[in-house]
Amino acid sequence: MLQQFLRVFKEFFADPAKKLFLGEKKIKNFEDLRNFISQKSAYVTQFTLYGYLRTRMGGFAFYKALNDEKFSVSVNIARWNIFLASVQDLLLFTFSYIYNKQDRNIILHTKTFLEKILEEQQPYGLDIELKNKTLEEFNQRVEKVNWHMSYKQKPFEKSCEALLSWAPIADQLKDLDKEIVINSMDIQWQNIMIDFVKLLQPLNSHVE
Repeated sequence: MLQQFLRVFKEFFADPAKKLFLGEKKIKNFEDLRNFISQKSAYVTQFTLYGYLRTRMGGFAFYKALNDEKFSVSVNIARWNIFLASVQDLLLFTFSYIYNKQDRNIILHTKTFLEKILEEQQPYGLDIELKNKTLEEFNQRVEKVNWHMSYKQKPFEKSCEALLSWAPIADQLKDLDKEIVINSMDIQWQNIMIDFVKLLQPLNSHVE
């Protein structure tokens, strides 16, 4: 777990550097969009979750706790659940934006698009039961989406709630931290939204 954290921590610094010196890949088709959603959701999840734990526990205690099996399991469970909520939020945001700005037919691919993203995550440890639960929850969300307004109306509320809910921190501390934790994740999402608008090109929505 410690080695995994160090790898992810390194990526936190590599990602902004790559954006600065190489630029980010434009979003021109469904594969680009899937990669954007998966990668940005993973980045926001890990940055905010590990950042919250490190801040609340203290750096030394956090690094030490990563070697504790029970704590590591709790962090892994939290990471997957926050990531899956983030993927749903970012998918709905991007599809709603594209629906209003480019192509209204894109929403026909919403459910199959998520299925493809989740299939790509299975080799990395996504549990089949959690995958199916996510698909069921997402299908329920889709039925209630206002595609005209979704990208404007708190599109990342669910993932912010998931961060606070799943982080392995005592509930009484979460009550104290709620506003700061949610705002910290919301700031990250604001940056992702800006990136998405800049990177989006006329989308070739051919089903792959």
